[in-house]
Amino acid sequence: MFSPKEDFDFMNSETWLKYTHERYLGEDELKHRSNLGHEPLKWDEYWQRIMVTRKRGAVPVFLDSINLKFWFFPSDSIQKKLIEIERLGTQLYDKIVAHSEFKESFLADAEIEEAISSAIYEGANTTRAKAKQLLESGKRPASKDDWMLLNNFEALNWIKENRSNQLTTDSILKIHQIVTKNTLTGDDANFCGKFRNDSVVVNSALGRIVHEGIHFSKINDAIKETIQKVTSHPRYLHPLIKGILLHYLIAYIHPFFDGNGRTARTLFYFKSMKHDLKFVELLSISAHLKNSGNHYERAFEKVKKHDWDLTYFIDYCLESLLAALKIVEGKVAYLIKINLLKVPFSINENQIGLLQRLALNKYRPVSIEKYAEEINKSREVARQELKTLVELGFLREEKSGKKFVYFVESKKLKEKVSHEEVMSIL
Repeated sequence: MFSPKEDFDFMNSETWLKYTHERYLGEDELKHRSNLGHEPLKWDEYWQRIMVTRKRGAVPVFLDSINLKFWFFPSDSIQKKLIEIERLGTQLYDKIVAHSEFKESFLADAEIEEAISSAIYEGANTTRAKAKQLLESGKRPASKDDWMLLNNFEALNWIKENRSNQLTTDSILKIHQIVTKNTLTGDDANFCGKFRNDSVVVNSALGRIVHEGIHFSKINDAIKETIQKVTSHPRYLHPLIKGILLHYLIAYIHPFFDGNGRTARTLFYFKSMKHDLKFVELLSISAHLKNSGNHYERAFEKVKKHDWDLTYFIDYCLESLLAALKIVEGKVAYLIKINLLKVPFSINENQIGLLQRLALNKYRPVSIEKYAEEINKSREVARQELKTLVELGFLREEKSGKKFVYFVESKKLKEKVSHEEVMSIL
């Protein structure tokens, strides 16, 4: 045991402040950086002190139903990331809302991107072009991969429509039913929207078992306790933390034979939207997971290795949210810069708005009739405006049946926007 003075000095030491508050490092990472690393006995004692001190300031998330004591440490870095995410997210959402010419398209595109990324992350064999065409065509899915895409899209719509409802076991089962519709095979097909009745394991890419779901007899109690902990914790939990905890605990419990990841990520969105964090609608969490290699899986492993310390998973998810917001920030900035083309190319507000909407999805076509409806002008006016954009090289014209449709020329548009941006500075 250490005296109060020794504890106070330790919690104000350079190592503690730098590697627990400024950055939250695990045992291997900290040992590699510490000058104590070459003295095993001394290191073990030092690391034990770090763990004890972290636990003293931790927020417990104990699940008695499965006899596990999860916890997390509310470090300074986590608090800073939460503040930055809310600041940037709210700023971007307000900026998008202020631009009514592309607001609806932007929100719709974000929803489509998450549906596609989540499906691809879970193994769907498709391309973004095919996926976006399917979701926008309204056609019936022709394969399991198609169903995964459509199901993810419909799940996101369902949580938007039901965000005012309480989180319950039934709502979790409903989400699972939506994301797995027509994607389960064999005996698993009988468990769409139902908890499993047998064991299940998660394998690595090399076939190694990395996780085993809890015993099926404990699933109901564990889910109910998870909901209670996340929604009615005695400590204050930021809404994003609640969503992340729900994400992790559902993935850990692994209540379904298949679709656990898709369900867990959808529940993160559900919990965040319930707390009116509107900017979450702009983000594709799955896109970052896919691009970050095995860091997602390693975050799960770190929790287990460090005596069920959820801080590692929370920290990873907050970094993912920040990365996703930076992508959104870049998209919004680009769309706004398209306005720079108005004067030098003598195009009007309607044409600018069309280019902004099409720039979000280069696979999205627009017909003369559709554009005429959007700008509330005659067909002839719409046709002439589209023809002008074709002549300028911003759109290309293609025959679809007996009609012409128009697609954005993304590369040309970006080149012109970049040029005009430079010219505006000179």
